[in-house]
Amino acid sequence: MATKAKQTRIEKAATNVLGMATKANNFALSTTEKVFDTSFNMAHKSLDLTSKVVKKGLDITATQQDLMFDVLNGVKKRIIKN
Repeated sequence: MATKAKQTRIEKAATNVLGMATKANNFALSTTEKVFDTSFNMAHKSLDLTSKVVKKGLDITATQQDLMFDVLNGVKKRIIKN
């Protein structure tokens, strides 16, 4: 009789532990999923911003390069005249 009561207590404790472990696991999984989603969205936004910045930088570089070639052509024309 005593062993049956002990076994029932052990089974209840094991069930409780299993229930708590399941809750903890579900919490960890949902938290990890939220963190991943947030990180992924932030990385996507950062990539979009970086893309825009690089595009603007390339546009500025192209403008500066055109200006430099215009100046060099002007210098070339002056040298040829002399």
